[in-house]
Amino acid sequence: MGNWRRRALGKLILNAVLGRRSAFIIAAAIILVGLGVPIPVLSEPPLALSPVWWLAGLLPIWLIVVGLSIAQGFVSNALGEAFDLDQIRNTTLRANVRQALIYRQRINAAATRFADSGMRHRMRDLVDQVDEWVHNIYTLASRLDAFQSDRIIQRDLRDVPASINRLKERLRAEDDPSIKRELEETIRRRQAQYDNLRKLESAMDRADLQLENTLTALGTVYSQMLLLDAKEVDSSKAQRLRENIVAQVNALHDALVAMEEVYGNGQELFIRGQSNLGG
Repeated sequence: MGNWRRRALGKLILNAVLGRRSAFIIAAAIILVGLGVPIPVLSEPPLALSPVWWLAGLLPIWLIVVGLSIAQGFVSNALGEAFDLDQIRNTTLRANVRQALIYRQRINAAATRFADSGMRHRMRDLVDQVDEWVHNIYTLASRLDAFQSDRIIQRDLRDVPASINRLKERLRAEDDPSIKRELEETIRRRQAQYDNLRKLESAMDRADLQLENTLTALGTVYSQMLLLDAKEVDSSKAQRLRENIVAQVNALHDALVAMEEVYGNGQELFIRGQSNLGG
């Protein structure tokens, strides 16, 4: 199970335990036991059960409520509600993620059509890989959306070159050696910042194209899943399908790592550049 899926499961369980229905049962148990409310009929002789026995009746109800909440959460996740599409403001990116979720749901349905349990288990492995794939698509779309919506980055791409030119003009007019050295260092850092911003912009452009390509590949995998029959689950065709899915997952993961590296360098240089600019 991938890290993101473990986190999702942990959040699912936490939400179920802290949910409204669960909280109501816990509150009822605290009140009934804490106030010593007698249990009707059972608190009378010959049983004479103490109020603590309320827990014996409420605990199974609480476990059922939590279990049902978790089960409902799994159903929601299967329908794609684990991904908050409202967080993606760009309509094209949001539509791409929605289409990926639709493909994922249909691939899952295609994998469950096999009657043999062993075959269904092997196809389940494919679906797990597709889960990772769709998660990477969502993460990539979120990064692209954040980049496109980041006013500071967009402003810096526009304004930093003009800032470098102004600093160079000051450098040409400056006579004080110490100030000249400071200006030269600031120009160097500003240029490095701009270079990394351009690298980030280029990485985002490549990621945008990769997102379109991987969505097409996901649709192709869905059509190939439909064409697989029971005899081909262990065939070379099925193996190539698995390898294709793994390759797509790894490619998106590498794109995300590269994007984070470039973005991290750009942020670091921006902070240094601001601290050395002096206004």
